[in-house]
Amino acid sequence: MIKRRFFLPLLASFFLITTPLKAEVTAEQRADAERLVLQTAQTVLLQIDERRDDIQADPLVLLEIVDDTLLPHVDSQRMTQLVLGRYARQATAQQREAFTHEFQQLLVRTYAGPLSELGEQSIEVLGSRVAAGNNEIFVETEVHGGDFGTVPVNYRMILDDGRWLVFDVVVDGISLINNY
Repeated sequence: MIKRRFFLPLLASFFLITTPLKAEVTAEQRADAERLVLQTAQTVLLQIDERRDDIQADPLVLLEIVDDTLLPHVDSQRMTQLVLGRYARQATAQQREAFTHEFQQLLVRTYAGPLSELGEQSIEVLGSRVAAGNNEIFVETEVHGGDFGTVPVNYRMILDDGRWLVFDVVVDGISLINNY
């Protein structure tokens, strides 16, 4: 009995000391995530405006713009794991890689959808809120203009090694991850 009384507090102390505590997302980090979303979207819109004739001649140019600008800020592995769930462990590395590539293309097409009507468009960041984990955030935006009017496009993001990465896009209330 004495051994147990000594051992359990010792074990608990060990875990408290060795387990890193995740800090809450700071206001500055939230602003960084919002800024990243805004800058990335503005870059896409600017490139669309500059290459309007190319896009009208070949709609795949729009996908290339979004692919080149958006994918560097996407946590594709996390997206794949969330979509596949328990089946991710059963898939081979080659199957996961193929799925990740195809899912990235779906993300690019989904993101490009609201931008495909080439009108004067702008993006407005409405704000952000901390999501489920201490290192996750939900950035809310609206895309204005074009033939779709105002479309809410929101981003679930994770802070990974000091860098914000998108792992879900919610267009007009429809989550890419949850509805795949």
